[in-house]
Amino acid sequence: MKIASGKVIKAIRLHLSYTQKFVANHLNITITTLANIENGRVSLDIEKLYHLSLLYRMPARDILELIIEIHEKGNEEGLVSAIRQLRYITEYDLKFVEELHTTL
Repeated sequence: MKIASGKVIKAIRLHLSYTQKFVANHLNITITTLANIENGRVSLDIEKLYHLSLLYRMPARDILELIIEIHEKGNEEGLVSAIRQLRYITEYDLKFVEELHTTL
């Protein structure tokens, strides 16, 4: 499950053009810890999932569903669904995140 979690949060982060530094700062963790989560070496806990859902402007349950889909398929086919889920992000949401960038 750690590998699937990492693939999903990394795919979303890259799609949003967020740096590891930006996401790590938002989660109050080091860049190394984020890299370890994204590479499946460290588990993603529920608190970090919640904060990622706020940052990514996606419901945590949707992120979790994508993680489960990839885990069950055992490959990256589920990442197509992850990209589809990103359509939830509206221009308003992106403006909110841009404002968040300037405060960090």
